Amino acid sequence: MDQLHRTLAIAAVAGTLLALAWTAVVLLTGRGGGPRFASFQSAVVGVVAITAVVGLLLLLTGHAPNDSIHLLYGLLAVAAVPFAVSFGARRSPRGQLGLRLIGFVALGLFILRLFMTG
Repeated sequence: MDQLHRTLAIAAVAGTLLALAWTAVVLLTGRGGGPRFASFQSAVVGVVAITAVVGLLLLLTGHAPNDSIHLLYGLLAVAAVPFAVSFGARRSPRGQLGLRLIGFVALGLFILRLFMTG
């Protein structure tokens, strides 16, 4: 299960980098991202959440991370993008994209810390 957790974490890194780039391009060009854009971003958040669930299963089976703060970073990683997006209800589409970008930047930073504390 440890290998699955690591593989999912690497997939989360790749997805986050792609989501960051795609969101930045959409924001800078002013073009709508379309349904694939939204689906991809949801998939990235889903991979992060699944990675966290596998991590919790590892914890429950006696495999603790090197540093207990890893658990906090995992929670923050799962919440980063949804939390940022939650502030966009009354924003313009461009403002909503800016919040998504901030969420993915935060996610990337939390993932970096997860690799450092795992």
